[in-house]
Amino acid sequence: MKINLLFSSVLLYAQASAQLHPGFNPKEAKDLILLCNSFTYLELYGSDSAVIPESCQKIYTSPSYGMDNKFQVYIQNGVGIINFRGSTDKKSSWLENLYSAMIPVEDVIQVDNNKFYYKVGTDTEGAVHAGYILALSHFQEDVLIQLKNLNQKGIYSFIITGHSQGGALAQVLRASLEYLPEEKASKKNTYKVYSFANPMIGNINFAKEYNKKYAEKEMSFSLHNSEDLVPQMPMSYNDSTYWKESALTILTREENFNKKNMLFEGAIQTFENPIKKLSNVLSKNLNKQLEKDLGNIVMPKFRNDINYSHTGKLILLPPTEYPLELRDSTILKDKGLMATYERNENGEFEDKNLYKKPKKLLQHKPYNYYTSVLKVYYPNEYASLDQKYFVLSIEK
Repeated sequence: MKINLLFSSVLLYAQASAQLHPGFNPKEAKDLILLCNSFTYLELYGSDSAVIPESCQKIYTSPSYGMDNKFQVYIQNGVGIINFRGSTDKKSSWLENLYSAMIPVEDVIQVDNNKFYYKVGTDTEGAVHAGYILALSHFQEDVLIQLKNLNQKGIYSFIITGHSQGGALAQVLRASLEYLPEEKASKKNTYKVYSFANPMIGNINFAKEYNKKYAEKEMSFSLHNSEDLVPQMPMSYNDSTYWKESALTILTREENFNKKNMLFEGAIQTFENPIKKLSNVLSKNLNKQLEKDLGNIVMPKFRNDINYSHTGKLILLPPTEYPLELRDSTILKDKGLMATYERNENGEFEDKNLYKKPKKLLQHKPYNYYTSVLKVYYPNEYASLDQKYFVLSIEK
């Protein structure tokens, strides 16, 4: 009897210790962005052992679904982790991102004879990214099987994560899980989301509902590098707040004012209706291209909306610092020319036009998100890193 009581107490303690807590946790973010690097390391080096935290046990890797989507399942200290892969070099993967026409938050997708009923919100004015919901229709069933398998192990706390496209899918899955019946997803389950470098997944109505349910309760986070272009995709504008925000920037935050961005956003708003039509026409064309791989696709009617908005509580990370490269290396060989250029205390030329422009696409790499997390939250670990930015020769 005493042994049984002791066992029950230990089990209850273990379950309690595995509960998820609201709020941004740097340790969670650090471990999760390491897991997001798994797919890159497997592709480049054939092994991800260098980036899997010791506390994480990988128990499942899914097949590639639909438009080359894949996810991994881990267990860490009694918590299940679902990790989505980002975009790959396959055409269908990029078509998924480009398939950015908006569809209702609740409707039906049919692929050949298979109907997929989805619901990711309740606001009838809400709309979401067609490509990501189409992706959900292919992998959701397997995710639910993995959740039930972990439930059978006594695990009801889950973190959903992913980098880039994977981060968008993490948020889409979270929204979908909210409305599934008990027989598909246990109501005892709790979920927390960490999305890294994720593009936007829905319009402002959807974003407001998503953020109220998850972000404001500090159970969904979006970690973005301030120089990364991907989180600004797909196309969007500031809607009714556009002029107010632009004026506020000019008057109170002049140092952060970006004239090009304001003009671009203004142009989008000016040509809003033609752009909406173009977006829907392009998406219909993409639908036909995807049918070559997926079968006959019947999507819900596209919404007349292109105004994407961010979801998840934003955690802004600093850009990765790459070494400066001279546009013309012959400058270094000409001592007379060298003397004409002023340098700062670090030995760098004051005239930044002498250097090549940094490659912004590199800011998007998952390894750079890892180093940015270290730089902000674990400065000592960052200082000890041999490689502080992504290069193909990263050690295994």
